[in-house]
Amino acid sequence: METSLKDKMHGIFFLIFMFINASIYVYFEYYIKNDCECANEKVLGLIQPIDYIVFFSLVGFIIGFINLFINLNRGCSSLPIVGTFFNVGVAILCVLQIYMIVVFLSRTDTQKCIEIKKCQNEPLKKANTIITGLGLSIYGIAFVIAIMLVWI
Repeated sequence: METSLKDKMHGIFFLIFMFINASIYVYFEYYIKNDCECANEKVLGLIQPIDYIVFFSLVGFIIGFINLFINLNRGCSSLPIVGTFFNVGVAILCVLQIYMIVVFLSRTDTQKCIEIKKCQNEPLKKANTIITGLGLSIYGIAFVIAIMLVWI
């Protein structure tokens, strides 16, 4: 059985999606979480950014893994109301994950973190500079990725 170009693109996209989410999970869970409590204050009094980032990167990895074998997005999209809620939900979660990463990284430059010399390692500063420099375009990229999750 020969696979179509669309099926190959689907597999490549979700492998990349899984890799990105696994990288985010490992980096925040094992390298950042315990060292950067100064930047992990609750957003809107609801949730700490690192907890959200770690949980949803794990969920993203699992969704990517499932989508390698079962096209969950297309299956949900075939059901009118369920598909709409699923697709909008995935898009919102992708954008919120990027938002939480931006919020967390912007807090690493606060006086509170600088005074106690936490969150000041070089890779974190580079990530902060890149993500802050991208600004609003990173939300556009996240939205495009979320839409691609639905169509692929």
